[in-house]
Amino acid sequence: MDTLKQLGELALGSRLKRLSEEIMKAGRKIYAANKIDFEPKWFPVYYAISQTEQMTVTEISEAVGLKHPSVSQLVKELEKHGLIESTTNSEDARKRNLKLSKKGTSLLPSIESVWSDISNALNEMIGKHTHNILCAIEQCEDDFEKTPMFERVQLHRKARLMAQIEIIDYESKYANDFLRLNVEWIEKYFKLEPEDKKTLENPEKYILGPGGAIKLARYKDEIVGTCALIKLDDEVYELAKMAVTEKCQGLQIGKKLGLAVLEKAKSLQGKKVILESNKKLTPAINLYKSLGFKSGQHFGDQSVYERCDIEMEIMI
Repeated sequence: MDTLKQLGELALGSRLKRLSEEIMKAGRKIYAANKIDFEPKWFPVYYAISQTEQMTVTEISEAVGLKHPSVSQLVKELEKHGLIESTTNSEDARKRNLKLSKKGTSLLPSIESVWSDISNALNEMIGKHTHNILCAIEQCEDDFEKTPMFERVQLHRKARLMAQIEIIDYESKYANDFLRLNVEWIEKYFKLEPEDKKTLENPEKYILGPGGAIKLARYKDEIVGTCALIKLDDEVYELAKMAVTEKCQGLQIGKKLGLAVLEKAKSLQGKKVILESNKKLTPAINLYKSLGFKSGQHFGDQSVYERCDIEMEIMI
């Protein structure tokens, strides 16, 4: 039983490493059979240097796509074996120019013949395959260059976690959660103002009663976020009191709450939703922009909150 094969794409890295190790092991035998003292891992650096008069470590790193420390280590090994030599860069004494030594240059014709044999053997094998592995690897490299694997996995993680977030309507039993979540973030950055206390301690009167709504985010049986929709008139609503507990930030909960509140405003025949915030709350501002909010002017200098220095709005 081959566990790595059974794991499919999940073991892609492990299978590529196994394949690489098999090729490297064969390479050592091939060089030895040709009486050439050369390590397969030196190939990309040695080859890159052989194609030009001289190169710096940085230039080699960029040319072969290996990290600077890895290239530096290979350079040290090649220098130790006398295959390359270095001189001080005339423009920057901190840099070294690398080139093939006499030994490295004399080795080139014979090792190029071996590379030709290896290339022909691999081409013959790959040509028999249904899918060309070189094309597949190149496509993977291009895809990872556009969007690194970490970012790709993070997107799927966020989607998975978002699917676990349940958006529910406010009920009186959640009054303490509504208060707790808002006090948590307000006191972290600002101070609780009289208007906060009035609204947070009696949301039924000041939010729900006039025709607004409150949405809550539930994750693993815990209320971890909230967002209110306050009715200003028949066509204009205010998105307010958005809060996500700190331990759950970064899970797209705010965006899911924002979308739910905007959808609620549409169902209430609203035409515009406005909000107030503070410019130093960069993540929040970016979230509002991702929801479609743009700079607006509704309250002007009539805001009831000292902390607010920016208004935004969206037509729905």
